[in-house]
Amino acid sequence: MLETSRPKTVLSMQSQVVGARVGNSVAAFAMERLGVRVWQAPTTILGRRPDHGPPGGGPLPAETLGSILDGLAGDGALGEIDAVLTGYLGDGDQVAVILDIVQRVKAANANAVFVCDPVLGDEGKLFVSESIADAVLNGLAPHADWLLPNAFELGLMTGKEIKDLETARDAARRFGKPVLCSSLRTPTGLGNLYASPGADWFCETPRLPRAPKGAGDLLSALFTARRVKGEAPAVALEAATGATYDVIVRSLAAESEDLALPAAQGVLDEPVTWPQAQRLEM
Repeated sequence: MLETSRPKTVLSMQSQVVGARVGNSVAAFAMERLGVRVWQAPTTILGRRPDHGPPGGGPLPAETLGSILDGLAGDGALGEIDAVLTGYLGDGDQVAVILDIVQRVKAANANAVFVCDPVLGDEGKLFVSESIADAVLNGLAPHADWLLPNAFELGLMTGKEIKDLETARDAARRFGKPVLCSSLRTPTGLGNLYASPGADWFCETPRLPRAPKGAGDLLSALFTARRVKGEAPAVALEAATGATYDVIVRSLAAESEDLALPAAQGVLDEPVTWPQAQRLEM
């Protein structure tokens, strides 16, 4: 009789937008393409992106979110979770619920990790309320095992202006834990920095005229899935960076406002672009 191993599993707690490829609809699609099982818990349910106008729906009350997670736990499933990945929050009160489920998951599986993508803003602008930003920065992020901010969010987290690779590296290393900082502008392109107590790696792709919403969610999901599956940080960085770039290129070619994930799904696990990660001197 053949033995089958349990698939790696991620509990993804992000936004759910019916008419857009952002949050959980990006993360679940990408990670499952890589063979990682994804359990989705929505932090907010909207009809459309808020930048299009009144989105409909709204954040899940903390009590409702907690009840959903209690239902999952009732099946004895928490020990199967290898990572809890958080993204956009709908309300600051959700932080206590998230930290509670992280604690329960780790009690059931000592090897599980908590991965926090802050999802607060980009290019100098917050797109959440100040109360949510404070809840993420001071309530959620300090408890994460891995942090996945973009350059703007890293600046918010450290109170430092992130101007280049060196300032990003200095800021990221202050946490004393793995940090993947995305969207770092360079003279020739756009790069992602992985900084950790053991080694720092930098990966760069050419700069594109724009990126559809959800590109950051995609990068975080791909990197998390590959790391959970056991890939080395540098390899996961290269593959996630290349695949995200490939999806953006195909989305722009299709003149799609959203990430063209179904059409471009083949590059998620087999990127056409494979940028080489540069190990930075300590």
